[in-house]
Amino acid sequence: MQIDWDVPIPMEDGTLLRADVFRPDGAGLYPVIMTHGVYGKGLPIERFRQRLLAQRERHPLLKQDDLTGADLADAMTGGSGDDIASDDYRVWEVVDPLHWVPAGYVCVRVDSRGSGRSPGRLDPLSPQEIRDYAACIEWAGTQPWSNGKVGLCGKSYYAMSQWLVAALKPPHLAAICVWHGWSDWYRDATRHGGILYRFWENFWYPELALPVQNGADAGVNPHNGLAIAGACLDVETLVANRADIVEDIRTHPFDDDHYYGVRTPDLKAVDVPLLASADWSDHDLHLAGTIRGYLECASREKRLEIHAGGQFDDAPFVAFQQRFFDHYLKGEGDWLSQPPVQLAVRQADGGSRIAVADGWPIPDTRWTKLHLDAAGLRLADRPPMRRAEASFEAGGDGLVFETAPFNEDILVAGPIAATLQLSSDTADADLFLVLDAVDAEGKRVELRDHRGGLTSMTVGWQRASHRALEPKRSTIGAPWPSHRHAEPLVPGQIYEVHVALRPGCLYLPAGHRLQLTVRGNGPGHDDPVDRPAALFDNEVKLHTGLDAPATLMLPVVPPSVLRYL
Repeated sequence: MQIDWDVPIPMEDGTLLRADVFRPDGAGLYPVIMTHGVYGKGLPIERFRQRLLAQRERHPLLKQDDLTGADLADAMTGGSGDDIASDDYRVWEVVDPLHWVPAGYVCVRVDSRGSGRSPGRLDPLSPQEIRDYAACIEWAGTQPWSNGKVGLCGKSYYAMSQWLVAALKPPHLAAICVWHGWSDWYRDATRHGGILYRFWENFWYPELALPVQNGADAGVNPHNGLAIAGACLDVETLVANRADIVEDIRTHPFDDDHYYGVRTPDLKAVDVPLLASADWSDHDLHLAGTIRGYLECASREKRLEIHAGGQFDDAPFVAFQQRFFDHYLKGEGDWLSQPPVQLAVRQADGGSRIAVADGWPIPDTRWTKLHLDAAGLRLADRPPMRRAEASFEAGGDGLVFETAPFNEDILVAGPIAATLQLSSDTADADLFLVLDAVDAEGKRVELRDHRGGLTSMTVGWQRASHRALEPKRSTIGAPWPSHRHAEPLVPGQIYEVHVALRPGCLYLPAGHRLQLTVRGNGPGHDDPVDRPAALFDNEVKLHTGLDAPATLMLPVVPPSVLRYL
């Protein structure tokens, strides 16, 4: 393998971004797999892991038993971080050249502007960063070792940015593999249901991006002796050289065009071949946005894969990714035999079975409406005849509505949504919904997530003052709040509020039940500025009855629709 370290890539304004290029020995023209982002192309994955392990006690989000807020399971284990093997070129959430180069690919890793060894202003997912990305794709597609076809493959940040750059249509971009990639900066990532998500403030920016900002003291790449983040700069210069995304998120409470719009892709402009991959447990960042990107992009050749656990660089997933790229970058293999949708059907014992389907939502889904009854905290097939109400304190455990035991096996797979009738004793209310399953003895079905902990079947959030919907974008099981303005509540008055839960998939044997918890608080959504006590330390009442329809919409899939592998 030939390695070209710290190769300069010129941008239109004269800035030189820096890339590491891993390519096969000898002459030849090869397809390219590229990543471009903020985590430092020269930071070994073992050092990255150890840095996070050392921060566990300062960041509860990193604790192994409650990893709610970051896609970090692959960063929670590892060696000492000190002894890096001479041929271990892995960095976090990008492809491993030790696999891809022998398979006949060139791997190009670029430090985005203001990150790692690339100078400039750090402004994650900004239009400037995405224009730079397009320029890097064109650079890679025209190098003497390139066959002119560039594919993108990466996870999380390295996935989301693919939507944005693909919408610019760089001519040499041939295919994208979006592995856990949100597609709406407002709804998927920073403001769930309009409620500020503190992950970016408390963890992502200070602990993932800023330690490898260009000019930070990030140590030395053990493979080439180069400073991972370039020559050190003083604190004042570092602050001046970066956007304050925490303040940007905090000061933009609505889905505006100026801030969120330019960081959210025009999916209808994405028309390259696509492999979109998500995890059922990735509720807080990627699941909904990855599926939405698959649905709304204009790509004629696209596939969706949803798994239940595992990591981006696990061998079966890497083989799956390579099948995709072998076809679109080399013209080889059997990828066209891959069905449109492949999903892990989670089971009540915590395992899963792989199945395929012809579309999403799954064809022939039976949209099944369950009705909330506040009188007995029930979820029933029929609406309650009598009006009832039940209240909860926003800081408490909320209300739990439960179905009767199912008479037969049931598969729930697809978009899930609730419609609630509520009143508040203040001018607003935040809703946090959790859907779980329990067995015949009342024990919660334990679903393991991709971060090492337990997860619910699905969750959802919604701020009541953001209840206004966009009818043209709302679909069954997936209401679409506009988040363009607030409509304060009149205390005591009843309002209808729609809550989109994340898509879910679970096969339950007869005798199992579902539980829907409705409460006024949830992890990672406790910013005191976004949720002032005067508004959100409140009492909320849920109203049910024929004149106050409150429902849970479930996608029930007939067993014969799926084909199990």
